[in-house]
Amino acid sequence: MNHKRTEKNENIVGSVLKAIQILDCFHPDNPNLNLSQISKHLEIPKSTALNLIQTLESEGFLLRVKSGNTYQLGYKNIELGYRATTSLSILPYAIPIMEEVQEKTGEIIYLTTHINGQVFYLQCSYPSRPKVSYSVRGKMLPMHCTGCGKAMLSYLSQEFVQHVIDVHGLRAITPNTIIDPDQLYKELEITRQRGYARDNEEETLGVRCVGIAIRNTNGQAVGALSLSGSVLTMTDENADKFANLLSNACNLLSQHANLFPASLMDQV
Repeated sequence: MNHKRTEKNENIVGSVLKAIQILDCFHPDNPNLNLSQISKHLEIPKSTALNLIQTLESEGFLLRVKSGNTYQLGYKNIELGYRATTSLSILPYAIPIMEEVQEKTGEIIYLTTHINGQVFYLQCSYPSRPKVSYSVRGKMLPMHCTGCGKAMLSYLSQEFVQHVIDVHGLRAITPNTIIDPDQLYKELEITRQRGYARDNEEETLGVRCVGIAIRNTNGQAVGALSLSGSVLTMTDENADKFANLLSNACNLLSQHANLFPASLMDQV
């Protein structure tokens, strides 16, 4: 969690903030945590952490694992995720468009927006037999190493791009990830001239991606569509062809740019 977000509001309730930060401790790479780990991570006494944990557990936000002394995220988070998804007004417009592109290409299509300088995945359209066993909806990834992220950054202000670099850094996810700010700025300029962004195994080895920004009437990126394929299917020739299909889809979705979360939030 970016704790700097709370500095703008002096009316923040500390106990509520700490409870939220406890939930934010859990990630796919560490889905189970014990009291000591949570206490150490948040730098709070175990007694305070335990009171907060037990409160969250009583309301279904945390689940204590019977086989040990660890906790994991509870069912209530999934329920709230469902409610949040139903409030995304852009999805009824986007899903049919995404499915049409997916059927024409046979590749995975992602719909994203940007929140607090990161890519936020809203929806995905898989082939009839997806190779993954989970949905990426709700996933957050860096902007500098994804097709969607670079597509959006290319149509956001230099101030915004610099803010992303300063706050999140340019971490190397794979050997191909851009980690130099000057190189990133050059890549964003190339993206604007070309009309679409490319992810050349920068977020996942073996996977390439093309992404195009969805812009509002002011030309600012509020979302993006991307098409992800293997290094075998995402050739230069196919990348251009896929980008044309995505471009038409993004033009349609730009008519509803005001429905993207990035349009509804105060951001840098």
